[in-house]
Parts: sequence; structure tokens; C-alpha cells
Amino acid sequence: MKTYCFIGTDKNAGKTTAFNAVYTERVRRGQTLLLTSIGINGETTDEFDGGIKPGIRVMPGSFFVTAGEHLTGHTGKYDTWATFVPPRFAKPLVLGRCTLAFDILLEGPNTGTELSLLKGELKGLIPSETILLVDGSIDRQFLASPDLCDAFYFSVLFSKREPQRRKAEAFLSALYFKGCSEQEAGMISQVKGKATRAVLIDKDGNVIHHGEAMPFADKALHEKLGKLGARPAVLYLNGALTLTLAEYLAPLKGLTLVLDNMTLYQNVSAGPKKALLFKPEIRLLHTVKVKRIFIREEAPFDRSLLPADTHVENLFRDGTHGIGI
Repeated sequence: MKTYCFIGTDKNAGKTTAFNAVYTERVRRGQTLLLTSIGINGETTDEFDGGIKPGIRVMPGSFFVTAGEHLTGHTGKYDTWATFVPPRFAKPLVLGRCTLAFDILLEGPNTGTELSLLKGELKGLIPSETILLVDGSIDRQFLASPDLCDAFYFSVLFSKREPQRRKAEAFLSALYFKGCSEQEAGMISQVKGKATRAVLIDKDGNVIHHGEAMPFADKALHEKLGKLGARPAVLYLNGALTLTLAEYLAPLKGLTLVLDNMTLYQNVSAGPKKALLFKPEIRLLHTVKVKRIFIREEAPFDRSLLPADTHVENLFRDGTHGIGI
């Protein structure tokens, strides 16, 4: 089924508002929809600052998957179509179809393995034209897998606070990264496994390093990178590109850095702002389309940061009436 994931650069970026706006518009157009989340989403109170958050209201005719414990008190508002239980799933999940609108707390699969398993289980249970909307999280890197997600809806917070602002700018810059070459993808795919966090390959295709430790802490990787100099090489990372690691890689002008997906770029903006002349070329192993960007503007920002070929909505200025999907 077509699967669209909603992610945001930070807390209060407007991810749930965007989710509700797109969901409402798709309901209006008569589409068959299934709602779920990565972890728990739909709480009305922010767990960090105690503020009021927008909730998620499921409409009649829509399907949903959530933990059974969150359906207490909603008897008669939905029909149960299936249940998914341990040990295949971490906790009991219910596939329901809404018959009477109600505010729902979504708690769905929390890993890529579970999400893949759920999508497999849903085949044959619900109409084939159903569209899956996933209330996601930017730190769940598995969502960028093209096997799990067809496109992102991306909420961006332009904050008055410098760290949050830099994070937003870093993510927007990551949207411009291109996919790696077929040759590079082939070399990486031959070597990497589920536990792989780094692969360093020389220009002849020889594996210099294959690591399962997080790249910022992989001392053997750092040692081999230190011997590269200006020699051409490809470094695949399936772990966050932290600021410290970026500073270490910055002088390696012969290096092509292949990130597993764009979400790994988020940590490069952490810490004090520094001018960093980054010489390696950055590519992505998995590119996922950004279907639409929603912005929340707390402070003015440089609009040239926004990709010219992606539609942008300012939900909090323009409202949600007649929003494109």
C-alpha cells in the first residue's frame, strides 16, 4: 500500500497539525485511509513542557492500528478487524475501522521490522487502495527505507532559538543530497548487513573497514580514515553524522560520503556553531521523496533554504482550508 510518513525537525514543529490537515483533506476526497504511528502519538499534553498539543481524531470509515489498551472507553465507536499479538509484535495491536468519530491515541509499531511485518499482515485484510498515514519521528531512521515509506510530509520549525534553527537548516540542506551511483550502491549492498554501521571502500572496490560500532565511536574506522589522505574512497554510514565526526571527515577531499538516508544528517548541527569547510561529497543510499513541506515560522528565515521543486505550506499563517495533499 502507498505509505506516507510525517516527520518534524523538532518539538512543536507542527507535525500533528500537518498530519490532521492532510488526513482531513484525504477524507474529504473519499480516500480509504489507515492511521498508525511510530511509538505513541496523539497525546493532548506535551510530555516535555506540559503544554496542550493538537490531538488526532479518527473519522468514520477510516482504519487504524493502535495498542488495544488505548481503546478502553471507545466501545461501539469502531469494529475490530484483526489483532496482532506477541511474540511477533512487542505488544497487542488492534486493527479497527471507525464507525463513530473519536479522539484516538495512536501507538503502533516501534521498529522497522515491526512496521514491515504489519504491512505484510494487512495485505488481504483491508482494501488494496488503502493509503497508510504514519505519524512518525525523525529519529526513526528506518522510515527512510523505500520498502517502508513512499514519501515524507516534513514539518520544519524556524525557531528563535539558535540550536533548533540550525537543526532545521541542516535538514533542509539534506533535502538537496542526491543518490549515490549504482556502482557505489552495489558495492555497499554486497557488504552491509543489518548490524552494519560503517563500510569504507577504496577506489578498486576493496573493503578497508566494516564496522558495527556507532561511527562516532569506532576507533578502528577513525584510524583507517586518518591514513587516507587525498586518496579516493567511499564511506557508507548507517549512523548519525555528528558534528565531531563531520569535523574529522572534513579535510578528506577524495572521500565520497554515502549516508544511508537523510535523517542521519540531523546531528551535524548540534553543538556550537562553527565554520566547517566540508570537502567530501555527500550522497544518499536511500532517497525518499518529500511530498510536501509544512513550516512553522517563529522567526524570519532565509526562504532560499526551501527547495524550489517542493510545495511548501505555512499552516499557522495560511490555515488548512483546501490544503493540497
